[in-house]
Amino acid sequence: MVSKEDNSNNTPWVEKYRPKSLKEMAIPSAKLNRQKVNLADELKKFISTFFKKIDAINEKNSKIRTHNRNSMEKEQKEEIHLDSEDSAVLLEGKPGIGKTSIVYALANDLNMEVIETNASDTRTRVALENKLKETSKTRGIMDFITEKKKKIILIDEVDGIYGTKDRGAVPAIMDIIEETQFPIIMCANEYQSSLSSLYNKIPKYEVHPLSKKKVMKIAEHIIQKEGLTNISNEQLDLIITKNNGDLRGIINDLQAISQVHGEDAEEEKNMIYSLHRDSTEEIFVLIRDLFQEVESLKEARSLTNKSDVDYNFLYKWVNENIPTFIKHRNELATAYNRLSLADEIFGRIRKNMEWSLLPYFFDLFAGGVALARKKSNSKGFRRVYFPRYRSFYSLSLNNTEQELVEKIQDKYPISETEAMQDFVPFLRMLATTSRRKLIEISDWLDLKAREKKLLT
Repeated sequence: MVSKEDNSNNTPWVEKYRPKSLKEMAIPSAKLNRQKVNLADELKKFISTFFKKIDAINEKNSKIRTHNRNSMEKEQKEEIHLDSEDSAVLLEGKPGIGKTSIVYALANDLNMEVIETNASDTRTRVALENKLKETSKTRGIMDFITEKKKKIILIDEVDGIYGTKDRGAVPAIMDIIEETQFPIIMCANEYQSSLSSLYNKIPKYEVHPLSKKKVMKIAEHIIQKEGLTNISNEQLDLIITKNNGDLRGIINDLQAISQVHGEDAEEEKNMIYSLHRDSTEEIFVLIRDLFQEVESLKEARSLTNKSDVDYNFLYKWVNENIPTFIKHRNELATAYNRLSLADEIFGRIRKNMEWSLLPYFFDLFAGGVALARKKSNSKGFRRVYFPRYRSFYSLSLNNTEQELVEKIQDKYPISETEAMQDFVPFLRMLATTSRRKLIEISDWLDLKAREKKLLT
């Protein structure tokens, strides 16, 4: 299955075929208050109405501030705020159906800039405010002098904020909505009852997956553009059915199939049908092979290239399982250092769209991390641990892990994600250096026996 496109192009197809305009996009169906609506028209109207109302309010507030400067305290007037239902909207629907894409397409059509954050990665009040508060309320004089683009604030994975330790993130979002100078669009994968105070304040659009007919048309367009001549209608139907409306998953599967170059017809067939095996089983085998069988960077590349596992998902699996297969302290430090560099490169990729750097990201987090193992004995059976992330990237912790995280959060105001992804591996490294260190950590956090076991 040789592609017509340049095979050296490392851009993920989900980015390559992301629509640049609403005209290029199959708009998913949506409902507002159980009434079917045109989502594109609704969002255009929301953006237009927002700026008309915020400009009028800013003009009134300017007069109020002038009045207050020249008036006694008892004659002061309160400034006006835009109603929350005019400041923000929520798009709720399954992952991969186009919620984020429609925001970026809309922004391109309106010549606007998207300021995006992932709420499940910035779950504390301080983190959210640092990321968004100044951005959302600042319209400096230079914006008007230079005719700088207007902004859309996109808060993705908002349903990733829930639980007992969200540290005021939801009230922070409500404050940002009240003070914003730019329209806010939030995305969620599923309903969370703990966010009802947010849902009650803003319009919530239920976004539904595209019809099978529309998905088929998009997939056929990509197949034609990429020259994937060996995919039958039956095989394409299986891919679409397997992904259950997740267009992003379908496109990832098509790119995975394109990795097979047609030299072996049986290999092509196996690749296509392997996409329908249990994905958890596949990733377990991949992680074991990566840490136990790979002896060179070339072997690591070959292993990851054959996999249809999403690169971001694979990154999380590697991160979670480093301590399982690498025990030597210096090797652990090397592995985490390479993982950190990979994360830095991926940040640059996302920020500047430099997809040519993607092979270096793969080499560092997969091959680089696995090859850090030199002295550690990783042969034999090793339990592979599932990352504590659901499909929408929020943590899923057992009771002991939750208790440990809460004790860490009593010391430092960090999110569950930060605690499990960054803090616990560091504590584990310290705890395994000596029994004395383990005792010191245990005394510091007042750990129970089962919590100490997580660090050894």
